[in-house]
Amino acid sequence: MLWAVSAACLLWALVSWLSNGNLDSYHDMLENYVWAQPLQWGTHKHPPFFAWVVGLWFMVFPQTDGFYRLLSYANVGVGIWGVYVLGRRLGMARLAPLGAALLLWTFPYTTLAGKFNANSQLLSLWPWAAALLIASWQEKGVRGFFYSLGLGLVAAACMLSKYYSGVFLAGFLLPIFLSSVGRRWLRTPRPYVALISFGLFLLPHLLWMAHHDWATLGYAMEQGDGHVVWSYIGRFILSPIFYWLPAWLAVCLLYGLVHARQSGLSRLRCCMGFLRRSWGWQGPDDPLFWLAFAPWALTLVFGITGVVELSTPWSIPIGYAFVLLWLRNLHLQAPEATDAVLAALTRAWWPSLVLVLALSPVAAWIKASDSRADYYRPASEAAHAIVQSFNQRHPEQPLQWVGGDWAENAMLAFYAQPRLRTVPGLPDGGRASVLAPLDWRHQAGLLLCPRGPVGEAPGVTPQSAECEAQAREWLAHRGQPPEPHVLTLKRQGWRFPLARNYAYAVFDVMPDANR
Repeated sequence: MLWAVSAACLLWALVSWLSNGNLDSYHDMLENYVWAQPLQWGTHKHPPFFAWVVGLWFMVFPQTDGFYRLLSYANVGVGIWGVYVLGRRLGMARLAPLGAALLLWTFPYTTLAGKFNANSQLLSLWPWAAALLIASWQEKGVRGFFYSLGLGLVAAACMLSKYYSGVFLAGFLLPIFLSSVGRRWLRTPRPYVALISFGLFLLPHLLWMAHHDWATLGYAMEQGDGHVVWSYIGRFILSPIFYWLPAWLAVCLLYGLVHARQSGLSRLRCCMGFLRRSWGWQGPDDPLFWLAFAPWALTLVFGITGVVELSTPWSIPIGYAFVLLWLRNLHLQAPEATDAVLAALTRAWWPSLVLVLALSPVAAWIKASDSRADYYRPASEAAHAIVQSFNQRHPEQPLQWVGGDWAENAMLAFYAQPRLRTVPGLPDGGRASVLAPLDWRHQAGLLLCPRGPVGEAPGVTPQSAECEAQAREWLAHRGQPPEPHVLTLKRQGWRFPLARNYAYAVFDVMPDANR
């Protein structure tokens, strides 16, 4: 399974790179990278763990879109390995390989995983936290101590990736208190070892937030204002079906067809029955059900009560144990069908990857021929051109920071100048003050305002207009020229057959000593 999943993750990294002209339309991945420039205990939006992962990754690998995609699917591979370990810990050695590998037949672990951010980071962390919880239950002595210590550290990493993980960790209380083995565990030192290590690892982040006016927590609290958006609630309710639909149908329908053939029952009746029973509960002593069900249910409760405004991408990490649950339930329902079902799923594994590889050029051709704005955005070309033009205008002043439109301005650091400090908006703004100190008054920099595709709208976009207005006012107040240098560029190469020009407004900011 290890080799199969590794090969599949490499394939998906290739497919994701081939079918996307840039990293992502919201610049999340660029944002991750610049948060990793100074490795600190927080940002102005999110806790820092996934930015640490990005920073450590690019200490080893080149800063290219392809290697960033590889990080995305290496993260998937780590998560699938964790699901496999969880399955074995739950006594499902026979079902665990496919219970993990079939996650690559779901959207969160394939198409959605290509964008590495706080949500996708949880794909690798949540399964390992669950596996370590079960291991801490099962092991005693020194091994139990280290598994409990690991549980606390991984649980803290979950929280340091996204505070939404608090819902996931709260879900642990259900199997702990409802199952007999969980209650016995509470009477040992092991849960308190996990709790202490969890608190100690979180403490530096809490101290950082206290020193920065609780900026990260404030951003999280803004995600809920007591207003319930029922359309979001509805999408989240259905997300376990839609996001995991291919794997769910494959498991349930195969069990239904095999059982119908062996028992002589109606195929339709068997298939419909197994679709329903796949989500079954086996009683209070069923930790797998609670681990699979709790993240979805508790998140829904918080959404319905207005504590948070639900977002469909929050569904991405919740289904790590779904396939294990389906396989376990249907195996209990029809054990005589399991051998044939597992054999059929295994035979379909490699052909499914071949199909993905065959369809990826089609997806790329559709995006390229459709002239999609995000596909043709010349991020790498623009980054090199902007840095080169600044160096030509100011050969005596090295470029040391960039502000302006966050987080697209991060493309300069990622593609052209790795150590270039990137700040959100203006360097003396509130968001920039949360980051590590920057001596912008005595260092040359620029403000970048991307205008977008040329000729598609009258003038500049509203976002760029606001960015440019702020830059002009700020520069005029400091007695510096407020007029931008405008660069127009386009993508080139075999993946970009159409000619689409994009404009970028660049405002030079000279050190105070040179004014």
